[in-house]
Amino acid sequence: MAIRLAPEPPRRNAPFDQEPGFYPDAGLWMYGNVRLIGAALASIPLALGRPYQTLSEFDQIERETEQAVLGGKVVVTGIHSPAHQRSAIVPLRWGAPRILILSGGFHHHLGPNLKEEPFRAARLWRYQFDERTDLVISRRAPDKLPTFAQFNPTVDRLIQRITSRQVPGLLFKART
Repeated sequence: MAIRLAPEPPRRNAPFDQEPGFYPDAGLWMYGNVRLIGAALASIPLALGRPYQTLSEFDQIERETEQAVLGGKVVVTGIHSPAHQRSAIVPLRWGAPRILILSGGFHHHLGPNLKEEPFRAARLWRYQFDERTDLVISRRAPDKLPTFAQFNPTVDRLIQRITSRQVPGLLFKART
């Protein structure tokens, strides 16, 4: 008789750009264009950490993000603090892809049909979330609630680990 210590991870029935899926090797939920994982990645250090920035720091975040986007890099950022949101909007201005790290499930952040941009200012640049362009990643299942914190060290660490390609089990080559 075999003893199971943990439940089997959910099986994926469709590609990540058609429905959210659990990537068991990395222990992460993903939805969208997983090929972005294999691209040149960038995060904006000033957008990480403390939840409040000055106006000049916001300007610097936007400049650094724009330099990364125009340099052909995919920006990895969160959505929870104003600094994360500034960094997440810049790729939209240029029609560039981005990877968003979420603290909660996709249905909370993207709506029940997974079509809403995750925060109001982003909706000014793009009407709805585009799963063929962007990628969202979360440690939590699609129906789970977020942490509701502007400062989330777990999200910041995941951003840094993905950007530096240090997530065990996450193959940084195009794989669907």
